[in-house]
Amino acid sequence: MLCGHQEVSGWSSTLFTLYAVFGRHPIVNMLLQAVFVLFLSYVIYNLLYVRQFSASCGKYKQPGQWYFIKRVIVYLNCLVRTWTRPDDGGKPSADRPRLKSEFPIAQNEFPQLLQSHPSALDSVYMNGVDSHGNTLVAKISRRPGRTAEVWLMLRLADGRYFHFPRFPDTSVYNTDGKSYTAGGLQFTVLQPMLKWRICFNGLLRAGQRDKWNGEDEGKLVHVQFAFVWTAFTGSFSNNFDIDASTLSDAIARETWSLAYRDALAKFSRALQRYEVWGGYLGTITIAEEPERELLLRGVKDHTWGKLDWDLFDRYIINWAYLEDGTVYSIAAVSLPRMMSHFVYGYVTFPSGQRSVIKKTDLHLSCLGEFTDPPKKFCFNVLAGEVNCYITTHQKQEQILYSGNGWSVKIHEQLTDVTLNGVRGWGVTQYMYRHGGDCPVPQQRSLPLLHEPAAADIKTARLLVLPFRDPACASSQVVGGKGSQLALLSQMKENFIVPNGFCLTVASYKHHLQDNASLEAAIQHLQDVAYGKQEGDLQALSKAVMAQFSATKLSLSIEAAVLRELNALFDNEWQHKPFAVRSSAVGEDGAEASFAGQMETFLGVIGISEVCKAIVKCWSSSFAYQAVEYRRNHGQVVAADMGVCIQEMVQADTAGVLFTRDPVSGNPGIMTINVSYGLGEVKRLMFWQRFSNVLYYISVVGLSAIL
Repeated sequence: MLCGHQEVSGWSSTLFTLYAVFGRHPIVNMLLQAVFVLFLSYVIYNLLYVRQFSASCGKYKQPGQWYFIKRVIVYLNCLVRTWTRPDDGGKPSADRPRLKSEFPIAQNEFPQLLQSHPSALDSVYMNGVDSHGNTLVAKISRRPGRTAEVWLMLRLADGRYFHFPRFPDTSVYNTDGKSYTAGGLQFTVLQPMLKWRICFNGLLRAGQRDKWNGEDEGKLVHVQFAFVWTAFTGSFSNNFDIDASTLSDAIARETWSLAYRDALAKFSRALQRYEVWGGYLGTITIAEEPERELLLRGVKDHTWGKLDWDLFDRYIINWAYLEDGTVYSIAAVSLPRMMSHFVYGYVTFPSGQRSVIKKTDLHLSCLGEFTDPPKKFCFNVLAGEVNCYITTHQKQEQILYSGNGWSVKIHEQLTDVTLNGVRGWGVTQYMYRHGGDCPVPQQRSLPLLHEPAAADIKTARLLVLPFRDPACASSQVVGGKGSQLALLSQMKENFIVPNGFCLTVASYKHHLQDNASLEAAIQHLQDVAYGKQEGDLQALSKAVMAQFSATKLSLSIEAAVLRELNALFDNEWQHKPFAVRSSAVGEDGAEASFAGQMETFLGVIGISEVCKAIVKCWSSSFAYQAVEYRRNHGQVVAADMGVCIQEMVQADTAGVLFTRDPVSGNPGIMTINVSYGLGEVKRLMFWQRFSNVLYYISVVGLSAIL
């Protein structure tokens, strides 16, 4: 039964609102003339004959006195939006037919620029199901301040369930702030609108947990998976593809005003969203179990802009894939300030035909309005001209919290469904407002170390730079290794770095200019490497190294090295052992790593030996393995080189700490590879007597797994 208050409006205010909603578009004047007589007749009819009735039922608005007129206005406005193209200002041409939206375009697939607003986000949500009961839900929502929200749920056919170890909290800090990478999960665009890669290598918690427990992390299991998702449908845009009849119904129920119009316009501009369905093909490994191959089908949802959770009261979204190839996405949303109840969605049939939802009895008031979400429910939809009866049955539910201070509570349900009797599998997502406390301490991402901008480098042409010189932090000036040592040295309160300095790229170029024949040999090596000339690349590399090693450091470079040694170590440098280390420009990055391919010399004492080691470091840049590696990775063969000269620590043992297992990538295992002395022993064999038991240890280094 309807109950509430009368919607206050008159025919004059309605006309004013009508014009305000439309603006001054030239098409509007023609449309207004066409409907004016109908409108005037309707006004008179309402004033004389229609009984005034309620415009609200609880928080969900019902049709008011001017509902039909307002619905016609919005419906016509939707047609105008569909008829004109969003990318050309509404000016179609002969070779650009109307009635076809170009949203989204390929650029929208990539990470979007985050707005400078607390509610800014760039989110990719993906789910996949199969007929055996395997289900994957994954989401990365990029947020300002190099933070993100991560959802990750994995249910296997045998009933085992794994989820992200921070659940029910979803916050992740210290991301790179640029890509869809967080918490060990990574989404990568391979081909816009067609192919994505979804990877994970990390720890997941086994079993269900819906309450925060900072004391007990539960049973963590190493999980790896890699899928390639390939689209098999077109995109559905929430901004342009929603059916005009459902949108006009939702807006016509509301009380109109200029403020209401502005709120709608602001919301539509603030948030962009589209969906595409596809198939996932890949492998998954749980702990030490054999690798298994999976084929899943599911949706990819990309949302970006400003998402203000304060505008939302509730929503429900149903996604499902059926055994005959049908897919659907059907949602109901409550935005109290704009649309108290709005339904939208589509069904894509096996033929590829997509039919938008024109009518449905799916209503939030019947789905956990005052209780938890139902485990079973059913509803009807009219998709195009097809009547669909849908049933949904929950088989797994995960509670998540999102928003600042857990302002939003999400129930993510893995479901079995039917549509007109055809079996399927899916995911249903409920959103509720959460008024409780957040027990998780709020954090901030640590500041990233940044190389100085080129415009800020005033000493790049110097032959040597100490680690603490700001210009020494530039990899273009001193190479990758040198810049990292400089960045760490400049954080005195956090790291203790043995003192030292770098020979700059300018020193390397100065040395080449002093040896013209060396430049010619390097150019010949590059021509062979790039296929411009015939030749034996390995033999040429060996010849260039020999020729380079035979050169001597120029007096100006040697003098610069001497000045820096005296400045940093006084006269003590003559007896100190130094490490002389190669530092190439572009030697380490996300796509390539030159570890171990160029030379490092340890325990170097005296200016003569230091100078020889510098030349040998430069020479090692042309070792065959380094040249071939650069060539295969599309890098410059003759890369610029710096050299690090660093005071050595008198170590009892030395080695490397891997914060992940170097073989499996398991973050739950840290591996230390060490040896006695300087860490250069290739193979160490020794006997140790402990508790009258003799142990024989043979190590490459000394491996200790923590």
